[in-house]
Amino acid sequence: MNNNPTTTPQLLTLLEGTWAGEGRGGFPTVNSFDYRETLTFTRRDEKTLVYEQRTQKRYDGQDEWLESHWENGFIRILENGELELTSAQIGRTEVLIGSIESAGDMFRIRFESKTITNDPRMVSSARRFELEGDSLRYEMEMQTTAVNQSTQHLKIALQRIK
Repeated sequence: MNNNPTTTPQLLTLLEGTWAGEGRGGFPTVNSFDYRETLTFTRRDEKTLVYEQRTQKRYDGQDEWLESHWENGFIRILENGELELTSAQIGRTEVLIGSIESAGDMFRIRFESKTITNDPRMVSSARRFELEGDSLRYEMEMQTTAVNQSTQHLKIALQRIK
C-alpha cells in the first residue's frame, strides 16, 4: 500500500454518491444486531465532502426496520494531506483524523478520534473504510468507560446505488 496524498482529491470524487448495504453490529454492553444503512457523500467544494449516514435496525424481533442512528458531517482534506471527519450525532460530536493508503484502484482510510464531546461514556473511536469500485466496506470500533479497549462495534458492506 502506498500512502500518497495526491490520491486524496481522487478519493473524494470516488466516494461521491449514495451507498447502501446491510451489516452487523454489537458491543460487549449491547446485544448483537443486524442493521442496514444508507450513506451519502455530496461534494461541497474541492476539498470537502458532506456526508449523511442513516441507519435502521429491527428491534425485539419486529419485522419492520426502524431508524436507529442518524449522523451528518464533513470529510475534508487538511493542508498536510490527511483527512478530517467531523461528525454530529444525537448526543455526541466527534472529530477524527484519517490517513489514506492506496493500491491500484483500492483505497483504505483509517480515521482515529481526536475529540469527542457531549458523551462522557466515549473514550475513543476509529473508523475504517475500504473503497474498491462500487463497493465500500466500513468498520467502526470504540472504547468506552465500560469497555476498556478498542472493540469492534459495526461492520458493513455497501454498494453504490447512485
